Formats: sequence, C-alpha cells, structure tokens
Amino acid sequence: MGQGVQTIKAANEGLEKAEDLISQMKAIAEQVNTGSYVPEKEYFIKEVGNNGAVVSTADELRAAVDSGKETICVYGKIDLGDISTTGGLSLQENQKLVGVNYFGNFKDGEGFSSISATDSVANHALIDIKKTGCLVSDLSINYVNNVTIGEAVAIKSSGSGVVTDLQNLNIVAKFSDTNTNDYARAAIAAGSGGVTNIQGKMNMKTSGYLGIGIFSSSGSISNILSGANINILTTGQFGYGILTLINSTNNLNGNISITTLGNNSYGIINSVTSGNQTHISSSAQIYLNTTASGFYNGYNDGLDNNILEIAKGAKIAFEKNGTTKWYEVQKDYRDENTSTSVTNYIAADNVEATLDVATASSWQTAADIIEAQLQEAAQSAEEEKQGYQSYQKQFNSALSQYDMLINDSIYKGINLLKEDKLKVNFNEDKSANILVQGVDVTSKALGLLTADWQTGKDVQTSLDQVLAVRNKLRTAASQLGNYYSIITERQTFTENLINVLTEGADKLTLADMNEESANMLSLQTQQNLAVNSLSLASQASQAVLRLF
Repeated sequence: MGQGVQTIKAANEGLEKAEDLISQMKAIAEQVNTGSYVPEKEYFIKEVGNNGAVVSTADELRAAVDSGKETICVYGKIDLGDISTTGGLSLQENQKLVGVNYFGNFKDGEGFSSISATDSVANHALIDIKKTGCLVSDLSINYVNNVTIGEAVAIKSSGSGVVTDLQNLNIVAKFSDTNTNDYARAAIAAGSGGVTNIQGKMNMKTSGYLGIGIFSSSGSISNILSGANINILTTGQFGYGILTLINSTNNLNGNISITTLGNNSYGIINSVTSGNQTHISSSAQIYLNTTASGFYNGYNDGLDNNILEIAKGAKIAFEKNGTTKWYEVQKDYRDENTSTSVTNYIAADNVEATLDVATASSWQTAADIIEAQLQEAAQSAEEEKQGYQSYQKQFNSALSQYDMLINDSIYKGINLLKEDKLKVNFNEDKSANILVQGVDVTSKALGLLTADWQTGKDVQTSLDQVLAVRNKLRTAASQLGNYYSIITERQTFTENLINVLTEGADKLTLADMNEESANMLSLQTQQNLAVNSLSLASQASQAVLRLF
C-alpha cells in the first residue's frame, strides 16, 4: 500500500507541474492573440438572435431567406452555382443579409463572407430586392451572366416605396461582350421608383458590354451618402460608372472614384432619355479616369429635360494620359439640357471652360483609400505572422517540456499519466485490493498540437486547445486524488488493525504487572509474617526452657 501511495504521488506531482507548463503556454498564446480572427459560428449565432440565422451552405442561405429570417449572417464562402432555373435570392421585408464584419472589425473577415453564382437567363439578379427595409452589408458578391439580350444585375432593388441600404460591399460582375439590344448590366441597379442608399466602403468591378457600376432607372433614386468611399472600375465597351435612365435621380456625396477603361465609357451620365437628374453635393470628391467624357448630360428626347448639378465646394479630379488635375468648384453649376439633339459633356479638356473652378490640392481618392486598406491589411497580416514566430517557438518549447515531464512521472516502472495500471493489495491473501486506472495526458492524447501560427485564428485554436487540456488535467488530478484517498484510508485502517492485533496477542502471553506486583507484595508480606511468627514462637520456647 505504501508503494502504491508513492506511485500516485509521483503522478500527482507530474500533473501539478504539467498544469504549470500549460498555464505558461496559455500566457504565451494570449500575448499574441489580437482578436482579429473570425470567431466560430456560435459567436454569430448569439449576435443574430433567435430570429436570425448563420449560414454556410447554399441550401441554408436559401432556406433562411425564404423563411424570412430577420438577420442572415453568411459564414464563409457560399456558391449558389447556376441560378438560371432557381433564380437569385429574393429578400423579404426588413431582411438583413450580412457578412461577419457587420458584427465587428475582424481582419480575417475581409472577403471571408461571400456569395457567388453563375447565370444564363436574362432579367435576373443574384440578389433581388422588391421589399422595403432591406440591408446588404459586408459581403463579397461574384456574379457571372453571359446573356446577350436582356438585363443582368448583381444586386437589384425595385418597387415604389422600396428603400434598400447597401454598405461595405465588394462586387465583381462579369457580363457578355455581346449585347444585341443594348440592355444595361450592372453591379448595382435600382428601378421602378425605389430608393437605394449606398454608404461605407464599396468596391465594384464590371466587365462586358454596357457593364455599369451603379444604374438607376424608371423613376428610381440612388443616394451615395456622405462618408462613403465608392470605387468603380469598368472594363467593357460602354462601361459607364454611374448612369441614370428614364426619370431617375442620382444624389452623389462622399468620395467617389470612377475608372472606365473600355471604348466610349463615360464616368457619370444622364442618359438620352427624359427627366434624369444628377446632383453632386458640396462635400463630394469625385475622381474620373475615363476613355470618354467624365460627365455626360444627355439631350431631351421629347418629354423632359436632363439636369446635371455640381454644388460649390465639390472637388473634381480628371486624369488623362497619366496626368491628374485637381479642382474645386467655385460656383454652383447647373446644366438643364433643353436640347432635343445635343448632349453636353464635361471632360479633362473643357472642365476649366465649363465650370468655375480653382486648382485644388490633391486628396486621397476612394480608390486609394480602398487600396491602402487592402495593403494595410496584407502588411498587418504579414507583420502578425512574423511576430508569431518567436512566440510560436516559446510555445512549442513549453509543449516539448510538457511531454518530457509526463514521461518522467514514473515510480518503480509504473506511469499513471500514460495509462498504466496499478494493483494495490489490502490484505495478506490479496482478496481485498483496488485497481488504479491511469490516464493518458500526453499532448497527443489530449489533442494539444504543435503550434503553426499563420493567422490570429491559428493562435486562438492553440489557445482553445490549451484551455481544454487544462480542464482535462484537473479532471485527471481529481480522479487520481480519489484513488489516493481510498488507499491512504485503507493504509491507516491496516496500521490501526495491526495495533489492535498486537495488543490482543500481548494479552495472551504477558502478565499484568500491577496485579503481579500486588501478588508478590502479598506473598512477601505473608512470608515476612510467617518468619516473624516463627521467630516469636522460637523466642517463646527459649524463654520457657530457661525456667528450668
């Protein structure tokens, strides 16, 4: 029993020191855990609430949209595949379709949440919004539609009274280079009297004939709000940046960059139809790099005039042949084109003659801001990765010491921390005993892996493993502690029993010293009395004899 106790003590000592090493590894991981990683789905499930959904597959996404879930968080990259038959996503009233960065600034979340689809049907949209109060935010949208006749749109909202909010999107829309009927294709489109509010960071790339960035038609209104950074790149022929068509309005605020690389591609255009309006506010900053004119104000086709307004204070930059000129508008500009045949243009060549402008200092364009953010994120990720290396080495060194410690927690050839067994006998015939079952707490058995930290999420994974191992070590210590208590209690019982048996045996053979002492004293007294009596008797007889 004593040897069994020592074996368990060796294991417990190993567990205590192993937990110390685990605490050290936890501290190392926490030093580099920046919280920039994308949390697990459970985090977002709490964020969206009971009437929300966190989706990772096409089926989950469609089910959440169709069932009217209030907030739908796209967790990961979802490919809807070919939507020619099924159609796109038709958002319900007040639905929010968002990515993970809607709930926080997760560096790893940039581009993490995405929706992609291919299509071969005209007049389709990947995200189709016909109900009011919808929000699409913090997503990457990839849409390919190669129809040659008909409209195609990545995100479309339409309907009288329908208000849609769009923010922080990265949209790549690829369309056919063949367009037989001049139907518009767009990254974002509004129609039929709807209102689309655009804000935050928006990066749009379109390709193909008449591939437009933002398209407003049929009495709709598109508002680019203050503080927005909008970057639009079109590469196809007639790939306009921002277009109005048929009594539509664009209100432009914020920082807007438009680059159109295809032939006959204008920057901001009121189409040759009636009643279109474009209003540029005093706080707007607009950068234009176009193969055609920067501004196009089409003629009246017989119903109403087209209007282009640029407020005093607005800043405009034109790039031509690699040279950029920066201007600030000094006086409100309003062009109401009453002509039924002549279109008015503003380009790098005639801006100074058309607008009352002064040379302005350059500013950071929306394209620059978005590119800088992407570069900063990439640089930050690389710096984090380099910073991880020294801490990773410390972590793995501690992990190596952990396994060495477990291997050394051995007594008389038995290691209870590597699942060895120990049988402890409690009596001489071995009929009473206990089998101590060891536990395997090596790093491999507990799922504690060697660190390979490339991202913040890798660090968090190691931290999660360390915390799980700490809990398992405490469970193992409790289990061995129970065995220790049982054996020591039995050992105490046995020691006490030995004392009882010894005392009983002694009573069979050993005299009571007090009693025997009393007996001896009694005998001695009797003997003394007898001697005294004989002595007295002898003295008496001598006295009688002397009489004679």
